[in-house]
Amino acid sequence: ALGTSPVTLKEMVASYATIANGGLYVEPQMVTRIENRQGEVLAEFAPAPPERALDAETDKTLLSVMRDVVTRGTGSSIRTRFGIRGDVAGKTGTTQDNADGWFILMQPGLVAGAWVGFDDGRVTLRSDYWGQGAHSALPIVGDFFQRAQRARLVDTKAKFDTEPSPGWFESLRERTTDLFDAWFGRDEKKAPPTVRAQRAPRKVDETEAGAAST
Repeated sequence: ALGTSPVTLKEMVASYATIANGGLYVEPQMVTRIENRQGEVLAEFAPAPPERALDAETDKTLLSVMRDVVTRGTGSSIRTRFGIRGDVAGKTGTTQDNADGWFILMQPGLVAGAWVGFDDGRVTLRSDYWGQGAHSALPIVGDFFQRAQRARLVDTKAKFDTEPSPGWFESLRERTTDLFDAWFGRDEKKAPPTVRAQRAPRKVDETEAGAAST
């Protein structure tokens, strides 16, 4: 498609890890420490502090949608074929002419992805079946996650926090109303200003009223 640009697997997995992390982005860290052959620590590297990249409520909606991908969507074979258990969400991806196949799987403690393609974008898989991410990239992630669960490296009982926060509906309604007002404008007639009396009106008795009328 016009306007698209290449993205690395590292960038893609980091983006989905942000979704799995409640909308908080943490820069991927390849090296945490360096040791010599005697086991002495020569250097340690702390992870960067998380940054808010996605609204928490929007993040919960995305997770709920991508749960369906692996439950009854294009990524359902991750459960039926590989037996992946627990609360997981994922996304398959296929580029034009079946040039690239993608699959990302998210679990509260682990996010993994795979890309199948060629360095030269002009070379494609030439197959509507194998060119799909669900058939090319998904098996790689499925095999990896299957081994991780068997080795108990993944807590299959962990769950994503997707419960709506208190007052989320009112907040959503206000934001939606503001958005529509910004798009279409709101033509409201302002009520005339109300002038308050500085003091209560003086009561006029009947004698004064009669004198005034004559």
